[in-house]
Amino acid sequence: MSSPMIAWVPLVNRIHRYWTASNNYAALSIDLPSVEIHDVETAPEKRPRTLKHLIKANHVNHSVIYHNLEFHNHMAHHLGSAYLVGADVNQLQKIYDQDSKELEEWKDSPAEVTDSDWRDFLGDKRYQRAYVDFFEDELALKFNYDWKRVADEYLFSGKEPLINGVIGGLGHPLIHLATPTNSPAKNWEWKP
Repeated sequence: MSSPMIAWVPLVNRIHRYWTASNNYAALSIDLPSVEIHDVETAPEKRPRTLKHLIKANHVNHSVIYHNLEFHNHMAHHLGSAYLVGADVNQLQKIYDQDSKELEEWKDSPAEVTDSDWRDFLGDKRYQRAYVDFFEDELALKFNYDWKRVADEYLFSGKEPLINGVIGGLGHPLIHLATPTNSPAKNWEWKP
């Protein structure tokens, strides 16, 4: 019978320390250039306008989590990726139509989420619609569509910042947070 994986941790740590010390790995850095910004909000061409409208349609019509609150909606990822590799208007529409077949419409949350109780329902998937509504209101009314200020307020501030849970749910919060960083569109999908 083999030893449990946890027993390998000291060995892995020793190998890592040896590797980084002998290869001067600690002195290396990685330069990640900025990605191209795709301004689909104001672009006059049909292709970016189609992407914008399909993502908005998904945001309005389909829940973030579906199938007994177990599966994540990947529509924005599919559309955005297809757009970046050159999908035309018809291909984007086909992706939307195909993905829509398995997605579900929004279900009402048990209650609204407000400034005074927004932390009370964290983790309760039944409140997904209420959280989307809450953060859309915050974005529009309190922060004048400046998603960076919203992120600062809710992700990085306070005694229990939400950044601590951004890798939960298979990293989907991080993926959705990254979406508006690549597009200045004020209505781009942002689902906490």
